[in-house]
Amino acid sequence: MIMAIMCCFALASCSHRGKAGSGQSETDEARELVMQSMAAHGGTDKWYHSGQLQFRWTYHMSDKGPKAIVDSVQTVDPKTLAVVHEVPGKEVRFGMNDGQAWILPADAAFKPPPRFWALTPFYFIGIPFVFNDPNASFEKLAETMEFEGKAYTQVRVTYNKDAGDSPDDFYVLLIDPQTKLTKGTYYSVTSKLVAPNGPGPIKFLSLDNLKDVDGVLLASGHRTFRMKDGRIGEQMRYTDVTGVKHLPANTVDLSIPKDAGMK
Repeated sequence: MIMAIMCCFALASCSHRGKAGSGQSETDEARELVMQSMAAHGGTDKWYHSGQLQFRWTYHMSDKGPKAIVDSVQTVDPKTLAVVHEVPGKEVRFGMNDGQAWILPADAAFKPPPRFWALTPFYFIGIPFVFNDPNASFEKLAETMEFEGKAYTQVRVTYNKDAGDSPDDFYVLLIDPQTKLTKGTYYSVTSKLVAPNGPGPIKFLSLDNLKDVDGVLLASGHRTFRMKDGRIGEQMRYTDVTGVKHLPANTVDLSIPKDAGMK
């Protein structure tokens, strides 16, 4: 899911174009829906120009047991995707800068692999903004999908085969047809770092309890659901998102420490 280059979420232009009712291609219509969602969440100008984004992402993998928790405080530059994680209660830091993943101390252990995890939480909290890429492939699906009693428009996003570590990942966004807010996404994970035997099961992640952070609407929690027969099934995991705030640019040093181990 997470790319290994600075523009790690680069996506491919869709080659198939059919005509929508407005005269736009279906691809253009789908892209416009995602751009409308970005505007509904506060707009790309605020997303890119509000400074560093800092938050704590505590991921409870309840299906693997009560102690299966991934927890870190992270600071990200949305423009460059440079990121630093600090692990609460441990003298461990890791991150990514210019496509290079690192960890400090160099022999420290962290799971999932830092290269995979460095931008994973940011990717989810940053929906729909992380799909703002001129090379994205968007497809509006014909059917809506119901979640908690409401029908949502579906837009599928796919990747260029040459893009990063996991070019076969896909995401399908659920966009509220009235407010244009994104409610969640179901997605695949194909990175060999965490799925060495092939793609893992498709899961749905909700964007819950949107919070206004300096004019940008971001989720303050997530729930993860199984997908069954193409529909959203039972809940299997949840995430607490806390301490979400913007810091002035360059508040936190996001460069790679000289003694870090490279991942």
